[in-house]
Amino acid sequence: MGLTALAADGCAPGLQPGPTGSGLGAMPGQAARYRLTRDWGPLPPRAPDLRPAPPPIVGTAHAEDPQSPDIARLVRDAVEQAGGFSRIVRPGDRVLIKPNLVTNARSGTGFTTDIRVAEAVARLALDAGARTVVFAEGSASATAGGVTTYRRGATTSAAFAAGGFVALARRLDAELLDLNEAGREPGGRELAREVPLAHGLRRPAYWLSKAFLDADRVISVPVLKNHEYTGVTLALKNWIGVAPADVYHPPGARVAKWGLDHSLHGLARHIVDLVMLRPPDYVVMDALVGIDSGVTVYPYRPGPRGPMRAVLAGADPVAVDTIGCLTMGYAPATIGHLVLAEAVGLGVADPGRIQVRGAGIAPFRQDFQIPVNGRYVPGRHGERS
Repeated sequence: MGLTALAADGCAPGLQPGPTGSGLGAMPGQAARYRLTRDWGPLPPRAPDLRPAPPPIVGTAHAEDPQSPDIARLVRDAVEQAGGFSRIVRPGDRVLIKPNLVTNARSGTGFTTDIRVAEAVARLALDAGARTVVFAEGSASATAGGVTTYRRGATTSAAFAAGGFVALARRLDAELLDLNEAGREPGGRELAREVPLAHGLRRPAYWLSKAFLDADRVISVPVLKNHEYTGVTLALKNWIGVAPADVYHPPGARVAKWGLDHSLHGLARHIVDLVMLRPPDYVVMDALVGIDSGVTVYPYRPGPRGPMRAVLAGADPVAVDTIGCLTMGYAPATIGHLVLAEAVGLGVADPGRIQVRGAGIAPFRQDFQIPVNGRYVPGRHGERS
């Protein structure tokens, strides 16, 4: 099996029903005992209809000076070290950029993608000949008046505004796309398409935005964080945001996408399914901060050595996520969706087969918390479990 991850007496938190039976997972205050497990079941076979995985090359860039980092240069250096955009973006392409705007946090907190990273990626795409840039996200929740919830048509708009993307879209003459909307009105499906997945790990088909599926190039621009249910949230986990809440938001849930199985095994498989449907053509990872407080604790907290001031890039999303794990001191083989993604052929999760170019990771590598807020238990890289 080769996997180590969290279990709670054989049951992950997402399998424990909430008070209403809505499947929202273990609620705050519920106690559970966690332990390491290697029981993931048999790994899936390689999916025969996937495109060949790109070379496992990851470029990194690091700002030594914490006072005045040149973010655009960091992005450019990391992308160039990984091979550049010249073979990715073609003249006339419609390029969709998927940041992580899970909520309406302001840019610079490290919890959502930094607007400066997103702008630098967009400008590189335009310089490579892109005709149109689209910033696309399907946010999970927004906070207003001390209340955090999901509201159709408002949540992603609030995240775009708080993160600076409305102003950026105006500057670049770019578009904003709410991936949560499957139709123009509630219940509609004219903006989405149900895509069959013959080798799906969790479902045989998913609804996804037509505009997302039909983009010429898709670039994942995640932010580096650890996560209570998946260990890490990087380029692959970023794809939970492409599932439309119009389809996958259960009535009464405060947070979108909880119509997807959020158990340990279920969420890992949903992530891989969604990436198989439309893999990113490139990844540029915002590791300017590096969040070590998970996704349920506020205020947001960086790792023990402080903000990382780094950017990672590459065409193999599994390889980029693997190196992202190493920067947090986590063993990639203990992150379920990474191992499943490698098994189906989405990329390389073996650090020994990945070439890291540029600054390496030593200048900003840290040991993030284990377990993640008492839930997911990643293994420590370099230690035996």
